[in-house]
Amino acid sequence: MVNHKESVTSYQAFAIISNAILGASMLILPRTMAQVSGTPDGWITLLLMTAIYIMFIYVNVLMMKRTPFSSYFDYTKEGLGKWIGSVINVIIIIYFLGVASYQVRAMSELVKFFLLQNTPIAMTTLSFILVGLYLVTGGIGDIARLFPFFLIVTLIILFIAFGISLQAFELDHLRPVLGDGFTPVMKSFNTSSISFVGIEMLLFLPAFMNSQKHTFAYSTFGFLISSVIYIFTYVLVIGALTVKETATLTWPTIALFQSFDIHGIFIERIESLLLIVWLVQLYTSFVIYTFFAAMGVSKLTKLPKIMVLALLTIILYFAAILPKDVNIARDYLVYINYLFYLLFGILPFLLFAIVYLKRRRKAS
Repeated sequence: MVNHKESVTSYQAFAIISNAILGASMLILPRTMAQVSGTPDGWITLLLMTAIYIMFIYVNVLMMKRTPFSSYFDYTKEGLGKWIGSVINVIIIIYFLGVASYQVRAMSELVKFFLLQNTPIAMTTLSFILVGLYLVTGGIGDIARLFPFFLIVTLIILFIAFGISLQAFELDHLRPVLGDGFTPVMKSFNTSSISFVGIEMLLFLPAFMNSQKHTFAYSTFGFLISSVIYIFTYVLVIGALTVKETATLTWPTIALFQSFDIHGIFIERIESLLLIVWLVQLYTSFVIYTFFAAMGVSKLTKLPKIMVLALLTIILYFAAILPKDVNIARDYLVYINYLFYLLFGILPFLLFAIVYLKRRRKAS
């Protein structure tokens, strides 16, 4: 499935990680945090989560340098053995497909809600899957060349949109700071952590890197881009709409840009342009997760590429349309979050300890 002759530069890896993290969470993060905490202190939670994840990146990079591996799928087998490692790899593939199918469903819901109200979800879902798989067939090289362009366009449009949205921002909506103490901040930790799913790509990208000297740098910068966007999004949405209103909205970020009109420029409804950006981000996140899921299936089954992609098309389609509505689909993210903690929060430390001892024993 993977052409290992294709390599990824540090700049491209930075863009891949940032695009993998930026997905549907940017649209719903203010709402979920407002519902859980009930206070405007979510930005403090996001700052603390940023510090925690940077430490997570640093520790993982240190472990990767001490026990280098060509592929995380092979690393699990080296540490846990062929059979247990294969079971873990199946769970990783399920996790990837779970995230990818959610991104597809979110894309379909956005299109139905704002653009094609009369088009069945099944049609838009299948269309997005096929378009995404088309890019996946090009391999990591094509993905890596396209993602930086998408990221630059996203950052430019978001910078303009955030600047314009300041006209609706009121600082009083973010006060008082820690008015209910630190408990609401702690309650938001689990809710906010799902927004940073995508950082685990740092464990899979080194297989395509010519050099791993800059792993910490590109991983951290890619993560920080996403984190800063999340913090700005949360602050602006809460500052414009208040916590109570945000907690009741399905797409609060879009509601923010619908709350005011712009006159005198080429587009008077900025959310129309932003909708394109969000669809692109959902698409890029879907593509990279599907690519690594396909890579895992290929390594596990040795099936031809066309059969792997056909199998994934069927699985992704039914997984995406299975939930009755987008709110039920969001409920499944709780299980995705648990898998994230297990597979990329706990497992890497276990694998490092086992592989390190194995290699040390073999060397002696």
